Amino acid sequence: MVFSGGCQCGSVRYDINSEPVLAYCCHCTDCQRQSSSAFGMSVWFPASAFTLTSGTLLTWTTRGESGNEKTCTLCPDCGTRIYHAFPDQSDTLSVKGGSLDKIHEIEPIAHIWTRSAQPWVLRLIDNELLHETEPENFDHLVARFQRKPD
Repeated sequence: MVFSGGCQCGSVRYDINSEPVLAYCCHCTDCQRQSSSAFGMSVWFPASAFTLTSGTLLTWTTRGESGNEKTCTLCPDCGTRIYHAFPDQSDTLSVKGGSLDKIHEIEPIAHIWTRSAQPWVLRLIDNELLHETEPENFDHLVARFQRKPD
């Protein structure tokens, strides 16, 4: 399956020739600022499956609330965040859900950094798999995501 996406102004476009590995909502304060909303949606794909089909990406590096380093990519024209990459996960990109054309086809499996979540959001997601901070590893979430019925 191919997933396509791009930025808000249309100058950046990409294709991903892979199924997603994992999808979750992150409620850390960085994701709230970056998305200008209550949370950010992250969809993991193999980096090797990502192809930039038009435009260029601006890249900068920061540290997340967990202290882990991440490389952020965005459209240099409109500022839309496209993906994050992490040095310790060389073949994984955390694609920002809002940049995918068909995000409705991907259902997140969990919510992380819920200790930073807006209280009204927590009331809406009380039946979901919640983590107060970032899990030490994501293996159990990847396994659960892969078992989800269509």
